[in-house]
Amino acid sequence: MNQALNDNPAVSGAAARDGRLARLVRLGVVACMLAAGGSQALAQQQDRGSRRDDAAQMRERYQMQAQAQDARFEQRAQEMRDEQRRAIEAQRESMGGERRGGRMTPDERRDLRRQIRESGADVYPNAQRR
Repeated sequence: MNQALNDNPAVSGAAARDGRLARLVRLGVVACMLAAGGSQALAQQQDRGSRRDDAAQMRERYQMQAQAQDARFEQRAQEMRDEQRRAIEAQRESMGGERRGGRMTPDERRDLRRQIRESGADVYPNAQRR
């Protein structure tokens, strides 16, 4: 009975050392886990950085290709406009001195009416009377 009240310094000292050792081991494990997590995060960040560089290079290459393609399309569009202009000019030259697209002069209207009457007379030479 008296032994319960006696302090045993040898046992309590060993337990205290074991507790300190266990705490030290736990702290070491936590430190290793944090270090591993930090190095993994650093590696991922570097990987993201290289991906960003790759994406930037791809974007730049795409823009260069798009600009080259736009230049080709613009050149082709300019060629087509030039061809249309040449065709219109050739059409105007083929018309010669004839007036097209504007109002007729009074002389031209008179001649046209006369031609219509003459052609009508040729088509219907003798109108039947009723």
